[in-house]
Amino acid sequence: MFDIIKSVRKRYRWALLTIALLISGSALLLQYSFSVQKYDAKVINIAGKQRMLSQKIAWHSNAILNISNYSPLHTESLEKSLNTFKKSHQTLLTKNSDGEYIYLDSALVDLYFGATTGLDKTVLEYVEQTERLLYQKGEVNQSLFSIEHVETLLTKLDKAVSLFESQAVKKVNWVANLEILCWLLAMTLLLIELRFVFIPMEKEVSDTLLELKKQKDFVYQTSQNKEHFIARASHEFRTPLQGLITSIEELEVSDKQQSVKTQANYCALRLIAILDELQDLQALSAGKWVPHFKNENLLESCNKVLMAYEHACQQKGLKLVSYLDESLNFVCKLDHQRFQHTLTELISNAIKFTTEGKITVSAKLFNDELCVTVSDTGCGFSKEITELEFDSFKQTNHFQGLRTGLTRVQYVVKALHGEITFKNNEVHGALVSLSLPIIVSKDPPESRKINDKLKCLVVEDNPLNTMLLTRILTLLNLTYDCAENGQVACDMVCKNHYDIIFMDLNMPVMDGFEAIKKIRSELNKVTPIIVITANTSQKDMERVYKYGANLHIHKPINKQAIEDALNSISVARAC
Repeated sequence: MFDIIKSVRKRYRWALLTIALLISGSALLLQYSFSVQKYDAKVINIAGKQRMLSQKIAWHSNAILNISNYSPLHTESLEKSLNTFKKSHQTLLTKNSDGEYIYLDSALVDLYFGATTGLDKTVLEYVEQTERLLYQKGEVNQSLFSIEHVETLLTKLDKAVSLFESQAVKKVNWVANLEILCWLLAMTLLLIELRFVFIPMEKEVSDTLLELKKQKDFVYQTSQNKEHFIARASHEFRTPLQGLITSIEELEVSDKQQSVKTQANYCALRLIAILDELQDLQALSAGKWVPHFKNENLLESCNKVLMAYEHACQQKGLKLVSYLDESLNFVCKLDHQRFQHTLTELISNAIKFTTEGKITVSAKLFNDELCVTVSDTGCGFSKEITELEFDSFKQTNHFQGLRTGLTRVQYVVKALHGEITFKNNEVHGALVSLSLPIIVSKDPPESRKINDKLKCLVVEDNPLNTMLLTRILTLLNLTYDCAENGQVACDMVCKNHYDIIFMDLNMPVMDGFEAIKKIRSELNKVTPIIVITANTSQKDMERVYKYGANLHIHKPINKQAIEDALNSISVARAC
């Protein structure tokens, strides 16, 4: 891109320079033309005055010769006219340093000095006889002042004026032809610029834009492929994780094996956290992430995270110390899930870089703002951190793992209008401070239990997922039927009444999208539909809601998630 900008700039500079030179040349030619015209007009004016002065001299001379008409004014006027006549004649015959006439061309030289015309000789003789008359220097040849002789002089002077005018016209024509030549040169240069500058430049710009468009399309396709891959990978991982987590929870083990069960549960939850981390980062970087606020107990949200990391700290021989203020024991409106992810990432990072000592987590409420600090006794930061680098290649080695967790933390904190700072402890280790504005819930959620008279339809093609969901429904004392795809589900909805439908999306014969669409638009059923899927694509979620779904839950699911979903769509009853 920079190369084409450089090329275009260079071509434009040359084009502008050429046009500027042509304009300057044309302007100089115009100035020269005006100068020549002014110069020639002056010469023609002098030559024209010679005719008038010759007549004036003849008139005053005849008046002086005729004593009866004599007046002193004639003498004074004759003297002035004669001096001007002589001076003008000398001006017209001026020579340069090389002895060449300045104002006379070859035709005028012939006129003034030719053997037959001899205008110079005639003028000098005319001047001489006038001076004799004026200054009484001798006998005067009166025939020179006769009408015939004056007419002859006037004829020669008229011819001189015509030749001066002709000479001026030639100069003007020469300048005009030169201007036309400049115009033709300018047009030729413009055509050359069009052919060799602008057309190639246009092609180069067009080719570059086309190449950039191809790159943009490639980047967009790569982004789409990445998003599709992440969504697909998440889907494929979540389905077996669903069975793994449920199986771990159902295990009955001895006290000695309880730590193994805890470790297995921690690892499974960590895998889910990694999947959430990748998907959240994708949504956050694309600007598609929005917070989901819920009314939950803030103290319980903090304790859920701390309980999950007790085993990890024990494994490294670290002590996990928490100072959770009692003021946190209330229901507030917050994106509790993202807050827990944020706190999880901060504690996990502290554990990674602490080899001995303790991890301290403090939390309190101050002026409707949640203030959390996570400190450790590890290596701390090698330099001051004002903002996290989003480029994994530039991140400091203090951040390990996928190198996306803390990036996601910063995205989330900004989206929730909070602040996060990173600095070293006074002695050693790192100190991370987090502050998030919260909304105190004025109406705490009413205690509810699930209506055990609900009849459910489970639409799921995977036997393991069907078994897990029906087990949860059994624990909730709910009855259910099962359908292996969307087509079977639609047939069953036509024949039976159901209070709630749990719908998977990716199924053979008819998928969940088409099934939801058919149930709403063709069968005209208003039965609440809860989508239970491992598909986390934002576009797909928008699509299911467009078709008529009421809620969605991402796999892996648990009993609490099902209870919350049933409560949120008002199919529970108050205690």
